Amino acid sequence: SDPRIPAISIPHDGPEAYTNMWQKVRSIWKFVHEHYVNDFDFFYLGGDDLLVIPENLRAYLSTLSPNDKHFVGRRFKGYGPDNYFNSGGAGYALSKQILLEFRTVMDDPIVCEAQRK
Repeated sequence: SDPRIPAISIPHDGPEAYTNMWQKVRSIWKFVHEHYVNDFDFFYLGGDDLLVIPENLRAYLSTLSPNDKHFVGRRFKGYGPDNYFNSGGAGYALSKQILLEFRTVMDDPIVCEAQRK
């Protein structure tokens, strides 16, 4: 790591591979919950190849309550009857309340398929 770059390395289960994205995302949300859940109303996750106009996102999120459960983004259908995932490519926002609730099930192997790739 380069101390001049304001970045951190968050450990995650499994290999450092694109096919292990779910474990990386779980680790990111755990870190955000542990360190920032009380500092912000909404949290945004997206790849390094997207374009966000912060003013527009802020304007839209300001119409929503962080104390309600809000997922702002695109959900995709995966393989199998009950397999859905959030599109990380375009990014998505979670309200504080949904992050608090998500954290309570994030490690549950049935509800959240914690060991899935």
